[in-house]
Amino acid sequence: MEKLSVVLWNYKSYMGKYRLVNKTAEEVVDVHDNLADMEEAKEFFYLKKRIPSKDDFERLYEVKSDDREENKKRD
Repeated sequence: MEKLSVVLWNYKSYMGKYRLVNKTAEEVVDVHDNLADMEEAKEFFYLKKRIPSKDDFERLYEVKSDDREENKKRD
């Protein structure tokens, strides 16, 4: 069991925090961590918002990674 918890901890340390930003208002509308990469984050937020057209989603929102979290991982 101890080995499993170490493996999960290491896996989570590679996962990032991503923000969904409204392009018009330029404000963060949602934050989620434990996503593996930018593609997974975009898909997650797209499905969560339930906007029928992916083009409309990309016109309204932008997904950004939390640079502070990435800098912590590098140190």
